[in-house]
Amino acid sequence: MSSLCILPPELLLLIFGAACDDDGTTSRSLVQVSRSFHFLAQPFIYRVLALGGTGQLTTLLERFKREPDFASLVEHVLIVDSGPGPECLAFENALRTLWGFVAPTVRSLALSVRLRDEGAQKVFQTVFDTSFPCLTDLTLCGEHPIPAGASLRLPSLRRFHTAGLTKRNPASCFTPLTAACPLLSHIRVSMGSESNITHAVSAAFGLPGARTDSERMCLDRIPISGEGEREGTYVPFPMLPSGLVSLAVKPAAPPMSLFAGNISQFYGQYLKQLEELVPACPRGKMKLLPAFKRAMWDAEIYDAAEMRQDWIDAVRGGLGAWA
Repeated sequence: MSSLCILPPELLLLIFGAACDDDGTTSRSLVQVSRSFHFLAQPFIYRVLALGGTGQLTTLLERFKREPDFASLVEHVLIVDSGPGPECLAFENALRTLWGFVAPTVRSLALSVRLRDEGAQKVFQTVFDTSFPCLTDLTLCGEHPIPAGASLRLPSLRRFHTAGLTKRNPASCFTPLTAACPLLSHIRVSMGSESNITHAVSAAFGLPGARTDSERMCLDRIPISGEGEREGTYVPFPMLPSGLVSLAVKPAAPPMSLFAGNISQFYGQYLKQLEELVPACPRGKMKLLPAFKRAMWDAEIYDAAEMRQDWIDAVRGGLGAWA
């Protein structure tokens, strides 16, 4: 320790910056070593934030209210909540307050909410309602709503990962994101159900024989922008970014089978359609990842633990979910 203490502050900052590439554990340890270490390492505490639940979020907000300058240091945020339950409204409001502090500087954001009710929808909606001018990586894990293009303000977004949708078709996200995110180049879909995305992908790439009526592509309806007080929805024609580099799809796990090695005819057709879609798309644009597995009653999913691993890997400069 004594050898480190005699190093110039500029060199210590470089060392700390290289060491603090995890979820914040290292930086929180460094600030407890000495007064000088506390001063030098404190900015790294806020550079990477990993939060779990309303309690930690509330504590952080209290700190930001006392020291708002710390919020400008935040670059990477991960929030995992097993289910806000009766505190869902408080959690939603806390997130909106947090975005007010950190949205101008955040570069990567990963949000997981396990609840599947309307409250969870509103929690995810806070992201779509906020302007994130510097955000390049966004991962949403859970039953998030389909974004409405008119409300999206993500001008720097390059990578979008949707995981765990069971009630909505993830391909419904393509058009709003394409319209609102001019730099979007990577999309990953970790499927939580056997939703048919092949019609939308075929149409977006203009493949021969693709459907031309968006109402017949199994997509979700989204609000019509500019309707004011009147209610109105429509199914936009699917689009993918002109600068698309990769559309990666990880199929859902097979349903429970009564016989070993046997899968349902519907699931077999679901996989077959995805497999045949890959060579039909422009070369290299679509990648089909190995399907999620099932062991008896337990179906593999993209969960908060895997999201955390991918997020930390990306913070460290790795590929994360895009490996």
